[in-house]
Amino acid sequence: MGSMAEQSDLKPQPNKAVAIALPHSLPELAALIRATVEGWRYPVAEKRDLRLDFLRGFAVLVMVVDHFGGASWLYLITGNNSFFTSGAEAFVLISGMVVGIVYGGIARKDGLRAAVVKAWQRAWTLYKLTIVMTLGLAIISNFYQLPWAKGVDIRDPIAFTINVILLRQTYYLADIPLLYTLLMAFAPVGLWLLERNHTRLLMIGSFVIWVFFQYVNAEQIIIAPIAGNTTFHPAAWQLLFFWAMAFGYHRNAIYARVSTVPKWSYFLFSTMLFVWLLHLYSTEAKVLARLYPGMDMAAIVHALFDKSIVAPGRILATIIVFQFAYLLCTFFWKPIWGIIGWFFLPLGQNALYSYTMHVVIIGLFYVALPLLPGIQEMGTFNTGLQLGVLFLLWWLIRRQFAFDIVPR
Repeated sequence: MGSMAEQSDLKPQPNKAVAIALPHSLPELAALIRATVEGWRYPVAEKRDLRLDFLRGFAVLVMVVDHFGGASWLYLITGNNSFFTSGAEAFVLISGMVVGIVYGGIARKDGLRAAVVKAWQRAWTLYKLTIVMTLGLAIISNFYQLPWAKGVDIRDPIAFTINVILLRQTYYLADIPLLYTLLMAFAPVGLWLLERNHTRLLMIGSFVIWVFFQYVNAEQIIIAPIAGNTTFHPAAWQLLFFWAMAFGYHRNAIYARVSTVPKWSYFLFSTMLFVWLLHLYSTEAKVLARLYPGMDMAAIVHALFDKSIVAPGRILATIIVFQFAYLLCTFFWKPIWGIIGWFFLPLGQNALYSYTMHVVIIGLFYVALPLLPGIQEMGTFNTGLQLGVLFLLWWLIRRQFAFDIVPR
């Protein structure tokens, strides 16, 4: 601390005007706003892309709200799994990008063999989780006769267990880990093609498989069926994964090519596409029906955005939403991080743990539900319940609860 004289010099003098840098004209005000907004941008120096972690954390919110409870005010955000894209597409797309970025980086640094070993180790972890989750859910659900257990035949538990081990059988909420297991098991094929500069072959091959599945599904031809799997068919969903992997692998080169594109104009364009998508959803295709009278536009829109086959419209919607969200995080990272980043980032960085534990919580809740006092399906109550589950997941992650058991 300084002397009393030094401290007195620091006090504002009443006869001196205090200079405050205020803009005196519209151009100066515009420059001030621009400088402030530019200061909000995502820091390029970050080694790990925290935007992907944040968006994956938001996908956890969508997942919990769509899986847990009933009518909720949060449906305004998630779309109640009836929007043109969902948290599942976000998980698959971001996972593909991360595989391209992380495992592609390992391949460049330590060789393809090291990357393949890492990918298969991850696939093995996912496989074990899938088996435990499927059998555990099936046993508990059948014993307590939970709602989703109806119609599932496990009268022959040995055959059921063998089919689960062979990935020929899945169960409610275990279908997504099964899909992720298969995608990671085949990820080394994509890595090999990318390392050999066969990116086009990877993308074309993935596209051909996707197109073939569209035909197979239309003709109701059963190829390598997985019992209980009605939505997450690997042949359809792999397109999002492998195309995103190719993007992640070549991310730096792609960013360098588009660096000359006016950034704000591109962001505004992506925002307009996102708003258009919201408008199409909110109007339930009534506008299109007026434009094209005599056509069943509702059926056409449903076919274009069919989730079970990852229809073309669904792919387009996923790209539009992800691009808008990623750019939003890029341009407004600091305020977003300051307000909700602390919450979503841990969920996104531990997404597999979040998914696993949310399944455990759902199972325990429905087991205990008959013992609870009369619970009404009210939007406010369900919203609070879902938020409670989300904060419970966040708290479990912060406490590192069962981190040595549950994969992350």
